[in-house]
Parts: sequence; C-alpha cells; structure tokens
Amino acid sequence: MPTATIGSAGVVRLRAGRAVTFVAAGPEDGFPVVYCHGAIGSPRWHTPGLDEAIERLSIRYLVVNRPGFGGSDPAPGRTVADHADDVGELMTTLGYRHFSVVGVSAGAPYALACGWALADRLVALAAVSPLGPPDGPGASPSLRYKVPLVPYGTPRVGPALAHLSLRVLGLQRQTCARAMIDDYLVCRRRWGFDPADLRIPVELWHGRGDRLVPLGHTLALAAAIPGAVARVDRRGGHFFYSAKLPEILESLLPNPTAVASPAQEALLRAA
Repeated sequence: MPTATIGSAGVVRLRAGRAVTFVAAGPEDGFPVVYCHGAIGSPRWHTPGLDEAIERLSIRYLVVNRPGFGGSDPAPGRTVADHADDVGELMTTLGYRHFSVVGVSAGAPYALACGWALADRLVALAAVSPLGPPDGPGASPSLRYKVPLVPYGTPRVGPALAHLSLRVLGLQRQTCARAMIDDYLVCRRRWGFDPADLRIPVELWHGRGDRLVPLGHTLALAAAIPGAVARVDRRGGHFFYSAKLPEILESLLPNPTAVASPAQEALLRAA
C-alpha cells in the first residue's frame, strides 16, 4: 500500500515502490492545485506573490517533483504520460479526489498529460509557456527544441551543457544535471498521448516576448486541442508566470471569475 508523509514537504511511496516527493503550501483545507515544474526542477517554485495569492484564493499548492528531481526516484524509460499516473496516485494517497493542474514551460506537457489521463478528476487545466510535442498535432515547426537533441544526447557534451546551465542559474547544488537531461529527452520523444485527444477545457498562456519557447508552441497546441483557449500577453516573456500568477490560479478554481485583462493581446479559440 502507498504511504505518505504530509507536511510542508513530503514523500509518497507508490505501489510500484518508487518515491515521489512534493512540497505543499497554502491552507490545508484549500482547493488543491498541482504545479508541474519546469526544466530546472522545483528549487524556484516559490515565485513572488505566491503566498498572498494562495491565501487569498484558499489554494493548497502542491509542487510535485518528477523522477530524478528533489529526491523523487528515477524512472528509466518513462514517458510524459507516465507522470500523470504518478500524480493521480499521489493525490489519491493525500486524499484528494478532484483538483486542478498547472504546468509551466517544460512542465506543461506533463500538465497536459494529466488532462488526458485524469480528465474525470480535473477541475481545470492551465499550460503556461508550454513546449509542444516533437511531432504530430500540436507540434511547432520551430527547430529550437529538436536540434539540441544531439548535444544533450551525447554522454559528454550533454552533462557539460546541463552543468553549465545550472551553474549560471546558481542551482548546481539543488538540481541534478542528469535529471534535467533525462527530463528534456523525455519531452522530445513521443509523449504517450496525443494532445488532440484531450476532452477537457485547457487554457494556454504565453508571452509574445518569450525568447526561450516560441509563441508558435502555444498556437500549435491551441489549434490541436479541441476547445482550447490561448491567452497571449504582448508584454510577457518566458518567466511571466509570476506576474500573471493571481489570474492563472484563479482560473483554476471550481468557480473562477473572469480572468481577461487589458494586458492580453489576443484571445484565440480553437474549434
């Protein structure tokens, strides 16, 4: 049977034996929102304004570490879709039947996987500055996230690039370079599901000034996912999640208020 240690930080041991770690913030009786972290893991999940937003909105904010990050056990051969099973089992163990999910950057594919695999349990789903799949419906024509497969996939150059990136960010002691590489390669292989098969409402958020993940990723996903809504902020860059945090989190509540704002450049609807 799975077991859980619940507190500000905790671990759930899945039925398969792997440990999945998480951090929880906000009121214990708040509405649960799962956060899928980006490529660097969860060291910087505590974004500016988060405490105020989750207290005001009464949200229990759960940061779930993917395999290899933050003490979660590795899962060789995993797919993006597999993480949804981990999230579902973790949330069941913690006593949550229904919840919402938000994924940012490299975490967005995993949030979409939850929408595909856990549709009957999700109240709402948001993908922020999302990476699209490597091919098929929702894929972007951009080569930016296809070419790096070569250096990241080599045994010497890949770790060197990852270590350098983490050193620049000051995270070399907090994030495992191997986990970062493995997670990137998982995202650039077949996800294990087709975004076009999602059947729950999805909100896609993107900054037009994003230089790390081109806007084309969101536009392609919006065209592929039935009924998806894309919200494009003309002043936002890749890290605009913290600036839009209250609006995004409010949209994930069971009865959200309108989230449109003058800062949004466009509201695109995909049939």
